Amino acid sequence: MSLRDELLGVEKPAPTAPTPYRLLCPAGWRRVPTSVLADEMAEAAVARFKEAGRPDLVLQMRGMISQLRSALRASRAFDAYLPPLIRGNPLPAVLTVAPFVRPAEVSWDAAIRRLARNAPVDMPEFTETTMWRWTRDEQMDGEPGEPALRTRVRHYVVPVEGEADTRRALHFVFTVMNLDGVSLPDEPAAPDAAAVTEVLLETGDVILSTMRWVAPKP
Repeated sequence: MSLRDELLGVEKPAPTAPTPYRLLCPAGWRRVPTSVLADEMAEAAVARFKEAGRPDLVLQMRGMISQLRSALRASRAFDAYLPPLIRGNPLPAVLTVAPFVRPAEVSWDAAIRRLARNAPVDMPEFTETTMWRWTRDEQMDGEPGEPALRTRVRHYVVPVEGEADTRRALHFVFTVMNLDGVSLPDEPAAPDAAAVTEVLLETGDVILSTMRWVAPKP
């Protein structure tokens, strides 16, 4: 395996990327086309829920995947990263990357507040690259009293460096799926699910701490 493959360095951005960037990801993470991302996630998750005998969760998962497809199209996401398999099962996380353009006559602070929809926003100190970060919780609708699919979604908006009064940025979205009160075969018991989610979100922070802009080739 090459060093580039091992580190998942991004050297040639898709045409919609505002400028080249580079990330370092943990071993085993892989870059996949956004066109197949939803199908890959759905196939693995639906198989697990069917094995657990939970048709209600299968329906919720299909609804979540439908929302993901819509979000990918709306955001014009051009890169996606998936974690490795653990005992044959994928870790329930995904990182996507999309361009973002600040509206004219709107400050960065106002644009970020609007995008975060009142979620608390901070500027993390774990990286030398300027970025805004916030986290939102979302939940699929389920039957009353039944477990539901939940996600914690951490957003990072990174403005392009080296441009006077730039309006361009990259929007990284790190999504972690969680099960509320459900234990699946060969997986941690439900009480551990929140801890697993937080560990995965910390992984997102570690990945974004390595984000660097790359000077375009002349």
